[in-house]
Amino acid sequence: MQYEFKYADLLDDDVFKLVFGQESSKDVMIEFLNQVIDDRTIVDLEFMDKEMKSMDREKKDSVYDMFCKTDDGSRIVVEVQRRKQASYVERTIYYSTFQVRNQVDAGREDYAFCPVYVINILDFNIDENRGNPEVKTVYRLYEEKTHALLTDKLTFIFLELNKFKKGLEELDGNVLEGMYFCLKNMARLDGCPEVLTHEVFRKMFHISELLNMDEDTRSKVLIKMTTERDLRNQMAYARKEAIEEGLAEGRAQGQKEKSIEIARKLLAAGYPEDEVLELTGANVDEL
Repeated sequence: MQYEFKYADLLDDDVFKLVFGQESSKDVMIEFLNQVIDDRTIVDLEFMDKEMKSMDREKKDSVYDMFCKTDDGSRIVVEVQRRKQASYVERTIYYSTFQVRNQVDAGREDYAFCPVYVINILDFNIDENRGNPEVKTVYRLYEEKTHALLTDKLTFIFLELNKFKKGLEELDGNVLEGMYFCLKNMARLDGCPEVLTHEVFRKMFHISELLNMDEDTRSKVLIKMTTERDLRNQMAYARKEAIEEGLAEGRAQGQKEKSIEIARKLLAAGYPEDEVLELTGANVDEL
């Protein structure tokens, strides 16, 4: 049977969970985590309950996209987020507190806990990294003047895929960059490119192919992808109309500031900088 899409869109959080959060794809997840986390080697992991309950009924619970425990006891939370949202970094910190708290049992005299990692796979740029061109940034607790590491027990990793600009012809065997490329482009590909030679990519493409999924999983993936495509088309049309209307108004009034204001709002909403500059006619210096 032919489908409109050959491979799943891995930047949809539900699709990511369906594809990578299964026992059959554990080896792909382990390789991904080993590429992202630099200070330890993961041999095995266990997928854990993704819902964390707050001790206070008036406080927010936490539902992760993926949560796993490694063979050395480390806790890893993975979040996939397509659209920018307010207080995202604060949300990430809040999520980490559940994994610290849940490791410290009542009645224990010490407060020792295993390392906690929160990995954020984002299709937008966070304001806290404004001006930083790196796709991957790692945050830990450091002393302000000496930069001495306070503890290696709490790590926040952000993968801002909007900053990854390399095309297929520019990939040079770097496994992590190959994974960035797949996360961004899987749904638009017809097969595994020859340049992606690491064995993990063969498995990654195999489990992401719709024809290889069971009927229930495939149905869920297709619904999510179709809904996302329609939403993107609607947003693109509305954005185009808003920009054209605003620019026309700005030209009529002779206000360059109107174009700049629109550009700033689009950037704040997470739209790619090169696209915003092209549509509005603004330049980086003006912004």
